[in-house]
Amino acid sequence: MREVELHANQNSDQNALPPMEQPPESNSRTKVTVSYFGLFAAADTLDYFLMFFGSIGACVHGAALPVFIILFGHMIDSLGKLVFDLHKVYSQVSKHAMYLVYIGVVVLLSAWLGVACWMQTGERQTARLRFMYLQSVLRKDISFFDTEARDKNIMYHISSDAILVQDAIGDKIGHGLRYLSQFFVGFAMGFISVWQLTLLTLAVVPLIAVAGGAYTVIMSTLSEKGEAAYAEAGKVAEEVISQVRTVHSFVGEDKAVEAYSMSLKNALKLGKKSGLAKGVGIGFTYGILLCAWALLLWYASILVRHGDTNGGKAFTTIINVIFSGLALGQAAPNLAAIAKGRVAAANIISMIEEDYSTSKSSDEGIVLSKVDGNLEFCKVHFAYPSRSNMVFEDLSFLVDAGRTFAIVGPSGSGKSTIISMVQRFYDPASGINKFSRRVDFCLLLVHLLNI
Repeated sequence: MREVELHANQNSDQNALPPMEQPPESNSRTKVTVSYFGLFAAADTLDYFLMFFGSIGACVHGAALPVFIILFGHMIDSLGKLVFDLHKVYSQVSKHAMYLVYIGVVVLLSAWLGVACWMQTGERQTARLRFMYLQSVLRKDISFFDTEARDKNIMYHISSDAILVQDAIGDKIGHGLRYLSQFFVGFAMGFISVWQLTLLTLAVVPLIAVAGGAYTVIMSTLSEKGEAAYAEAGKVAEEVISQVRTVHSFVGEDKAVEAYSMSLKNALKLGKKSGLAKGVGIGFTYGILLCAWALLLWYASILVRHGDTNGGKAFTTIINVIFSGLALGQAAPNLAAIAKGRVAAANIISMIEEDYSTSKSSDEGIVLSKVDGNLEFCKVHFAYPSRSNMVFEDLSFLVDAGRTFAIVGPSGSGKSTIISMVQRFYDPASGINKFSRRVDFCLLLVHLLNI
């Protein structure tokens, strides 16, 4: 049995964490995003068909409400005109009732088509992104995990970022298309029906949309901050419970409760702000809405008095245009979620598309026809990529085939490093590792070393 003794290098510690380089402040604040179509980088042919039919279903679903309001207005108008002719009233009501049934069937099919197709393609594309991301990470060289992996936040991207992408593709895009379709179709029908009322509504609807959108964004932001505050408080409680023996031994129950109470104060402040914002937001939105109703009804009465329109058409135009304006406000949170999904997709796709040069995935290399099993290190110098100090210098030894060989030395002397170099996780900075007495390790086909 032969052995080689390694001496610990005082300036190196294999278990020590390398110093992390801080990225420039400007780069840390810059959020890289992909384009809108970049969200669908993992889509295949079936996904494109699903997105196409899902978009059609969402747009038809959104356009159904303005059409329903117009038909409902026609029915009300016919009831007012034909009140003394019961036979015609029955005929008109039956006709418009059938129209509403048809609209109901169309809404049922289009809503199912829009939601089902977008949810299906969202699941498919996100699963494919997760697979490609994990495959890309596993193909990286070991030096990547020593230097860059901790900055990349790998687990967060494959879990949280993937959920954001799935939410954007599978749910928010469909809802956003539906609300935008309702907005454009509603205003188009409003201009066709009573353009004067629609033009006046254009001066009011932006206030309603901005108020509703701002309320939704503020509430979602405060909700996220509140969840983060409760998560911090939960960490305090988890730490206390996990170390409960230590807490009891030092009689720290009161201090633990006090620390938990202090951590809840931030969540309490956010809860108060959330309540205030919710009250002001809802009151302001409905206040503007009712004032808009008063203005539009007053102007509609003037148009009816001058014979420019009738009551049913004016009333349905007001409802149609106001609901369309509210739809624009409801589309804002979905567009914000899509923007978050674009940022999350950029983090995942950058890892997948990142260039990597690793001999581990290379198919090039020497395949030995005969292996005698001899292993030789010749004046090998090595330092880990994460730090510059040498683990060992001028390391030389020979292991004959069929012999037992022991590597001894204190912690940090490089015992595990030698095994990693034999497995070709790392290559020497200088010197040669020979296999079968003649071939440099760096020239061998890598995956054969792991068989």
